[in-house]
Amino acid sequence: MNYYEVLGVDKTASKENIKSAYRNLCKIHHPDKGGNEEKFKEISEAYDTLSDDEKRRNYDRFGKTGNQFGGQGFDMNDIFSHFGDIFGNRWGGNQRAQRKGGSLRVSLQVTLEEVINGTNKKVKYRREKPCQPCRGKGGETHKTCLGCNGLGHRNFSQQTPFGSITQTVVCNNCGGTGKIISNPCKSCNGTSTVIEDEIVEIQLPKGVATGMNLTMEGWGNHVRDGIPGDLHIVIEEIKHAKIKREGNDLHIEEWITIPEAVLGCMKTINTINESINIKIPSGCESGKIFSFAGKGTPILSANGRNFGNGSLFVKFNVRIPNNLSEKEKYLYTELSKM
Repeated sequence: MNYYEVLGVDKTASKENIKSAYRNLCKIHHPDKGGNEEKFKEISEAYDTLSDDEKRRNYDRFGKTGNQFGGQGFDMNDIFSHFGDIFGNRWGGNQRAQRKGGSLRVSLQVTLEEVINGTNKKVKYRREKPCQPCRGKGGETHKTCLGCNGLGHRNFSQQTPFGSITQTVVCNNCGGTGKIISNPCKSCNGTSTVIEDEIVEIQLPKGVATGMNLTMEGWGNHVRDGIPGDLHIVIEEIKHAKIKREGNDLHIEEWITIPEAVLGCMKTINTINESINIKIPSGCESGKIFSFAGKGTPILSANGRNFGNGSLFVKFNVRIPNNLSEKEKYLYTELSKM
């Protein structure tokens, strides 16, 4: 693992550039934001090394093996403390942790027409909602959890080859709430939530592509004494029957006859929103490509705005006939003699 590549910076990057890269990656890959926990650990490990002058010098000289985190214990809580303003204080010092419901991920299929023009889509899914009889409390009587003293989390340390690692985990006795329900609600059995259908309507921006993740904060699962998780909508583009998309460019293949290739002709190409007239010059070779700038899909920026369009590429292939009539054979034979 190359720490510079993990953060997306070069070896000459300043401390401010490294810090900025880490902040931006945290917003994408933090587990509380629906990111991958292992990826987040790699990012945090890279920042812990490159943000410290001595550790960075050792890493540049000896690599990861020689660095060993500068011989210090690598504590993930130290990393969180650097950027409390990004996500807020994760554990709130000695206060009970702010709980967040589980995030959900659903797939949304879109057509090329919807990609180019944008559209409103309704997404139906199932999520945990607050139980109405107990108003999302899980029951009436709540006692302080003795396992965590009402904090909702526990700290424990362990020795590793890299030093001492301190981890903060959710209390498994109370589920992170800091409270124990003695008389649970009969409707939800004390879970405080019930699973129900949900329908949300989203405005799909132009230029989305397969694999893109649209996040709707607060539309995930509810949790007792906490805030709802997020809904991650993953785009899955349906392949068009004739038009192939590569990035923001569109590709179309058309066929012309031998006489059309030899003599030239006009061809009308139908795209999603318009028709384009293309003049085929005489003597056109098979495989010739015509390009049209700005006729591809809208380009979608990271902030959800569009800036320009990709290109359209039309490839013309010459169709060679398989079955010839006697007259056609005669004409081709005469042509071959010329």
